Amino acid sequence: MELIKDHIDFRDYMEEPQDHAVRPASDFLAETIAAFYPPVGAPVSPRPLWDKADGKIAFRKGEVSLWAGINGHGKSMCLSQVELDLLKQGEKVLSLSFEMLPARQMQRMARQAYAGNCPQVQFLQKFHALTDGRLWMYDHTGSIKWEKVMAVCRYAHEKFGITQFVIDSLMKCVRGETDYDAQKDFVNELCAFAQSRQVHVHLVHHIRKGEDEDRIPGKFDAKGAGAITDMVDNVFIVWRNKKAERGDNRDQKPTAMLRCDKQRNGEWEGMLGFWFHPESMQYLERIDGLPMRYELTQGEQ
Repeated sequence: MELIKDHIDFRDYMEEPQDHAVRPASDFLAETIAAFYPPVGAPVSPRPLWDKADGKIAFRKGEVSLWAGINGHGKSMCLSQVELDLLKQGEKVLSLSFEMLPARQMQRMARQAYAGNCPQVQFLQKFHALTDGRLWMYDHTGSIKWEKVMAVCRYAHEKFGITQFVIDSLMKCVRGETDYDAQKDFVNELCAFAQSRQVHVHLVHHIRKGEDEDRIPGKFDAKGAGAITDMVDNVFIVWRNKKAERGDNRDQKPTAMLRCDKQRNGEWEGMLGFWFHPESMQYLERIDGLPMRYELTQGEQ
């Protein structure tokens, strides 16, 4: 784990360089052909490593994914496992969590990587060492101006070649749940940043409180400006089946659902069921499944 601290001078990164041009459509022929017929050996977009997500979900360059859910339903927990999947595939990840200290994040991620609730010190040492060069964390907890967040992202991309950015959460970057203009400005800047830098941004967001927690929410339940879900490329909803967790699960239904409610450049939308494994904090694909040990190697950098 490498830290990006607040004392760095981010002033040179406060605005995105402008480089736009009007070009003939035929300039994009090669890219269009590659979209239909990828050349042999072309890089594949990283994805969650669940088998049931294969061919359905991908984290493509130039896109922003919104991860939403009811408070306490595990959206950050689920995304932490996805971060491990990204590291496993050789991606460089920057975590900007304004709700959890870096050490607490690493405690949770190490537990997921170990596939158990009591990782050995030797494993922790090896795991942390192998995150060097692929996992960075911004050392700031609490509210922050969204313009500063953008500066940190630009700095990290230029200095370290970060390919995947995880921002937790939107409401920590914008003051007031009703400041819709600021919310739209922030998300718009994130989309422009992802497109111009050809990176992927994961943005955590919250769901409005409903009458109860037993209904799986959708993109229209997201807090704040409706334009948020319009502007992002993908919307993922994480929901916990509280009834099943309380023991009312005679039908052995999944205890968690991942709902893909929007995928602009993908062809699949729908829901995937999982069983949350408390000891490892992993989301398993089958009720009788076993958690996976994440063995990162130097060759995966």
